[in-house]
Amino acid sequence: MPTVEFKTLIDMLEHRAAETPDKAAYSFSGTAHTFGELWDRINRFAAHLQQLKVRPGDRIVLALPNGPDFFFAFYGIQRAGAIAVPLFPGFGPERILSTARDCTATVIVTASDTASDHLEQLHQLAIAQSAIATTVAASAKTTGSGDFPNIAPADLAFIQYTSGSTGNPKGVMISHDNLLTNIRQMIQSMRVTEADIFVSWLPVYHDMGLIMKTMMPFYLAADLHLLPTSLRNVGAWLSAIEDNKATFTAAPDFAYRLSVQQARGRQDYDLSTLRIALNAAEPVRHRTIEEFENTFGLKNVMVAAYGLAEATLGVSMWPPGRPAKVDQHGHVSVGRPFPEVEIAIVENGKAVGAGSIGEIAIKSTALPSGYFNNSDATQELHWKPDHILSGDLGYIDPDGDLFIVGRKKSTIIQAGRNLYPQEVEEIIDLLPEIRRSIAIGVERGRLEGEQTYIFAEVRKHTSMSQEDLQDIVVSIVSELHAQLGFRPGRVYLVKPKTIPVTYNGKYQHSRLKDMYLSGELALDGQILYPDY
Repeated sequence: MPTVEFKTLIDMLEHRAAETPDKAAYSFSGTAHTFGELWDRINRFAAHLQQLKVRPGDRIVLALPNGPDFFFAFYGIQRAGAIAVPLFPGFGPERILSTARDCTATVIVTASDTASDHLEQLHQLAIAQSAIATTVAASAKTTGSGDFPNIAPADLAFIQYTSGSTGNPKGVMISHDNLLTNIRQMIQSMRVTEADIFVSWLPVYHDMGLIMKTMMPFYLAADLHLLPTSLRNVGAWLSAIEDNKATFTAAPDFAYRLSVQQARGRQDYDLSTLRIALNAAEPVRHRTIEEFENTFGLKNVMVAAYGLAEATLGVSMWPPGRPAKVDQHGHVSVGRPFPEVEIAIVENGKAVGAGSIGEIAIKSTALPSGYFNNSDATQELHWKPDHILSGDLGYIDPDGDLFIVGRKKSTIIQAGRNLYPQEVEEIIDLLPEIRRSIAIGVERGRLEGEQTYIFAEVRKHTSMSQEDLQDIVVSIVSELHAQLGFRPGRVYLVKPKTIPVTYNGKYQHSRLKDMYLSGELALDGQILYPDY
């Protein structure tokens, strides 16, 4: 841990620029950028915002991809005393403006290479909203001198909009103190030091990629190698780990599965320097851990972790260097809470004991104050004044280890039995013909009540007959009955890329359900078998 106790992110970066200006803050696609350069461009962008009449406390939307421009803008906004609102840069102008309206943004920052028609539409919409659209390039010639406000630990650093996997996105208000507290919690539990070497392709406009994979190495002045977010070829990620002798990387489960599919084995990539391959942001599969470690000749490197924006980020993690812990249903433990974090399991408003499944409630010294301009949602978020409700279902075993079993809103109740989509989906995804699957509950108002409906994407559907597709459905039903003791109400085979996901890879169960019930899937011709 650094000997300096930083009060804000701005203090942290100013200190780094003063003490080690020539030290690389990060490299992006192989090009190093120093703390001195970073600090200079932060100040230039802050001065540019002041020229645009930005005041302390103003919200500034930035839709920027991984790269230097993001850091200049994100921290430049804070340097000017304003509040950053990072968004997925692939959003269309309407979605960006919708968020800008929700947080009453005064400026919208886009990439310099934004398509001209997209930029023009954004300019027109921004003007109608009385906001200003700008790019980071506009600040390049601005001098970095200015009368910048003092930043306090309690000041908001940024607003993180949730990914919308189960409902409308809401903006979590995250302060400098929240961030630095959570960073220290994670560093202590993960035993991360300045000697660690980070490699990441995760999007910096979302919490795990931003906080764990950039802020934490900045805090430690550890080496950071950042890549573009595209995973069309995971070889770039694996090569970066090998070339830079990385000790710490992180990704959702699907990215590790993809790396196993695309790599032939350890002869392709030497990942032996990895100490932590953190698996989080979606359900962690034991099969993924086994296949990734076996493929690359690793042992006890992949660790499951749990976190959410409403807790700033990190809540718990399985200890590095220990074999994964898996329950009888295949759920992988995400370990025990970080320091100064407490977890309770809640059912019907009351805490329940070890082994009982309920909603996960979290108490932490890093808890944000709630959702921006949404007091009703903030009130609903809390179980007690000092505990938030996560929306995730789980249990704590007798050893004190936490297991996640699913999302509360995604639980299917079939014939009085709780079924968790994660369990169903993992069984189906083992079938070689299936790319990925999703399970939802559908209530048709009939005697049998809510039933489990399966939607499974078929890999090579163009070469399959109707008989082939029927055989796959029979296999799915048979596997679910053999392993979970139930038969689904309906199984649909669909084309690849039918299942809706958020920009960071989470399945949108509620969105898929709406697409099915509205007939959208049938109208778009996405269903292969049987007829809608």
